Amino acid sequence: MSRKSGRSRLLAWMLTAAFMSVAWATQVQSNPAPRLASGSLSVPVAGPATCPAERAVYELRVPDSDDVWRIELVPAQNTRSIASDLYMKLVTPVRTYWFKFEVSQGYSGISVLPVTDPYSDTGSRDLLGPPFGDNPDGTQDPDVLSTLRFLVFDESLTVLFEPPVSGDEAPPLIMMPEIGQTLWYNTAALTDSAGADRDPMPRGMFKRTGCLVTPHRPIPD
Repeated sequence: MSRKSGRSRLLAWMLTAAFMSVAWATQVQSNPAPRLASGSLSVPVAGPATCPAERAVYELRVPDSDDVWRIELVPAQNTRSIASDLYMKLVTPVRTYWFKFEVSQGYSGISVLPVTDPYSDTGSRDLLGPPFGDNPDGTQDPDVLSTLRFLVFDESLTVLFEPPVSGDEAPPLIMMPEIGQTLWYNTAALTDSAGADRDPMPRGMFKRTGCLVTPHRPIPD
């Protein structure tokens, strides 16, 4: 092989390598890989990338079933909680439950306390007894309160310490890991429906599955 031929091949190889590097850099810039938080997973969310809390739709589903458990964060007209201006509405295949948010100091975190339908003719009132609520006939069992933890996660599965409020970005994931225990064994503590029977609910995460055009309407048209 001549020296001239060797130089020509080396020059051709260098030009090809440079071209491939530019093409690769352009592709990465136009299609960046998802960024993951250190030591965590990125959680894909259906619907728009951003959504105000009062318009978010959350659903919990289980395999091989058409049943859906749904959470709505409904704007409050007259709220009894200073923790949030939203009510949490839990809709199961059996019935609907309403809750207000409470935040405890220390490691207790966020809880949801059951109330009657705030948009009924009689308005909202506590369903739990003292010291958790002001209903003299409500349960005072601390084991019930321990099942009402409300966990909010961001995209990196980090637990947030404040409940959703109107106008804030809706978290992608919500979990109430123990509430199913009370829905099954002590349903009457969470509703004023007469003769409320056991309400089975799986343990899992509620995933944000959509974003409404307007906030949840508490009263049907």
